[in-house]
Amino acid sequence: MSNTPKDSKRTTKEKAAAARAAAEAEQRRRDRRVRLVGGAAIVVAVALIVGFGYWGSKQGSTTSSSGGIVADAKVPTGVNGSDGTDPWGIPYNKVSGKPTLALWEDFQCPSCAQFEKSFGASVTKLADDGKVNLVWRPTTFLDDRFAATSPNPYSSHKAAMAWGCAIDAGKTKEFHSTVFANQPATEGDGYTDAQITEFAKTAGITGDALTTFQSCVTAKTYDQWVTNSYQSFIDAGVPGTPTAYLNGTEVPAATLQDMAALEKLIASAPAS
Repeated sequence: MSNTPKDSKRTTKEKAAAARAAAEAEQRRRDRRVRLVGGAAIVVAVALIVGFGYWGSKQGSTTSSSGGIVADAKVPTGVNGSDGTDPWGIPYNKVSGKPTLALWEDFQCPSCAQFEKSFGASVTKLADDGKVNLVWRPTTFLDDRFAATSPNPYSSHKAAMAWGCAIDAGKTKEFHSTVFANQPATEGDGYTDAQITEFAKTAGITGDALTTFQSCVTAKTYDQWVTNSYQSFIDAGVPGTPTAYLNGTEVPAATLQDMAALEKLIASAPAS
């Protein structure tokens, strides 16, 4: 006899709870590793933080928090809709005849902040130089972990929604970089509404554009877009963040942290 909808829902919740428990255990192991390298020399510390942090954040995603995909959800200016290989993604550039690098990130992920600090400029330069098409793909899988303890719960979702408003203002890269540069020292503390506004100002959004940004944030204009992107993250079985895919194939962690190796891999890839 097939399961009833109620039974199916219960099974989904049980799987989500198990996934959250596994993710939290992996996160605790990552935190211990980061503390162990705290007293090392700065060059070694950076290398270890990136290495351990990246590995430690490759944790299973959960299925709670996602309300499912709404195909006709409103999206920020220039952002992908439901069609194509990177639905709900944010194209940084578009160059014909080049491969596509899709990068999954969570605004509360320390490993993503470290990746942005160490390699973000190099990755965008590859796109600026016309060597690759870069697509940012936001996810919010860390929200569940801190929902009950954070002073600013669901900050990954909130920051991603605000990013959509900043995209409308023409400050896609600037807002993205600013949020990661101001990630709180304590993972899970998240971002206040006032901080989100300051991030917009730092990113260069002023005057009437700032007023429009604030209205967009308050109205949660891109709530469903962010939910859609998170659901796509789940459906694709992405192992964690930061994770990159080149023409749909996952880029090895070591390659993603080695710009020479990444550029070589990109150069050998066919057009997307």
